[in-house]
Formats: sequence, structure tokens, C-alpha cells
Amino acid sequence: MKPSVLFLAALCALPLISCSRKEPAPESKTTRPPTPAETRTVRVESIDLGRRLSSDRRVITTDQAFTPGDTVYAAVVLAPPVPAAEMTARWVSADGTVVYESSRTLTPSEAESAAPFQMAKPAGIPPGAYKLELLVGGAVVRTKSFTVSAP
Repeated sequence: MKPSVLFLAALCALPLISCSRKEPAPESKTTRPPTPAETRTVRVESIDLGRRLSSDRRVITTDQAFTPGDTVYAAVVLAPPVPAAEMTARWVSADGTVVYESSRTLTPSEAESAAPFQMAKPAGIPPGAYKLELLVGGAVVRTKSFTVSAP
């Protein structure tokens, strides 16, 4: 072939090559799958209420009658595996009034563990019916009712 014909063929092919350029693939709109730690939820096995806690954060004597001057302790027993999470204990009176609220960060564990909470009022807890609500991520995961009786 003559060089001028080759040059003309190459010149005609140039627009075809530039038009067949591939567009970049659009970014994926899917999210990554959650890791096992993110899919774990806090599972409360039990809530024990009493007047004292042991050194391993368990209630010594459970389901006692409470009087206004008592400190009410709650040992929240968590089923393994325990994920890292923030747990809130909300103490609520029968009329729905929040009497006291506290939070604690749960330490991740592959074993059963206990999270202690307590409620005391300097002037005493008025006699009546109460409920302890446990919240994780703003949602109630378990409740336990109890009564404070006049001495």
C-alpha cells in the first residue's frame, strides 16, 4: 500500500477510536455488609434487684421489699457475647415520671457479664410502684417492676 493510503486510513480510524472510549463504571451504591461485631445485639438474661451488690457486681439478696431509705441496686446479667454498647437505666414511677437515669458503657466480652446500676434519693424514694427500663440505642430492651413500701 502506498504511504498516503495508510495515512488516510489511519486518519479516518482516529474518530472511530476516540468515540469508542469506555465510560468509567459508576460508583457502587451498595453498602458494605456489617461486621459480626456490628450485628451483635445486647441480650439481657435477667435483672436482679436488691439492697447490696457483691464484688462481682451481682445482687446479694434479690427481690426484697424496698423502703424509702434504701438504695435500689440492679445487676443486669448480659448473655454472651456482649458487644460494646451504651446502656441506660431509667427508673420510672407508676405515673411515668422518670425518677432517675444513668448510663454506662458495656465492655465487649465473650463471657456472661453483669452491669450494675443503682438508684437512691437523698430525701428517700417515695412509696409506690416503679419500673426499671433498660435502653440500648434509645430502645427499651428489658424492664423490671418493683415496689417501695412505707416502713
